Amino acid sequence: MSNPHFISDEDLHAYVDGMLEEDRAAQVRNALAGNPVLAARVARFQADKAMFKTVYAPLADRPVPQEWISRARRRTAPSWRQAGAIAAALLVLAAAALAWRQFAPGVSPDVVEMALDARQDSPLEAHDVGAGGGATEQDNAALRRMLASDVRVPDLSRMGYKLQGLNFYDKAAEILYRGPRGELFTLYVKHSDGHARFDQFERRGLRVCIWQDDQISTVMAGNVSAAAMQRLATLSYTGLTS
Repeated sequence: MSNPHFISDEDLHAYVDGMLEEDRAAQVRNALAGNPVLAARVARFQADKAMFKTVYAPLADRPVPQEWISRARRRTAPSWRQAGAIAAALLVLAAAALAWRQFAPGVSPDVVEMALDARQDSPLEAHDVGAGGGATEQDNAALRRMLASDVRVPDLSRMGYKLQGLNFYDKAAEILYRGPRGELFTLYVKHSDGHARFDQFERRGLRVCIWQDDQISTVMAGNVSAAAMQRLATLSYTGLTS
């Protein structure tokens, strides 16, 4: 009998794709919360998925070449030359994926530095939140005006993080939270450069996560574990863009 607590790569890929049954998805979420190694693997799978979506999305709407359709209908067995060509093409795709992970531009390092600097700099405008600790419609409206985008302040209370305030900079916003032990957690949000990316690393003694789509770039920073950052990043990004 298989161990229900064992999380395979197939489980992780299905989790990233949203294909798991809810009971199994809950088991995976619990495993990620307590296992930084698994959380890092999921982060890599999500980054790869974002890469392939960015690279191949423009091809999705193109019609299948008629020559390919004709060849498929003939159903002829491939020759050794055709087999060699297919193998070569697969090698090229594998090399392209590896090169992308090594050299993709993604988010400019300056964005990360700006986000970390903002934790200590004085903003152009500070927007205090109500005593209830949650975002009001006025808070969301202020954020939308600053970013000129349909976004909202994420609710991180599920993980014990209370909204503290919003700071506004030149075409950027910083959302501040306080954790269960009073620790500062920040989201620095600005317009994306158009490249999709998900990454997690350490810088200046903080855990940093970048989650970027073709519209919004979000840099999250705090003194948290890799597993906690994975959960906070998911709550932050989905809450911001929902």
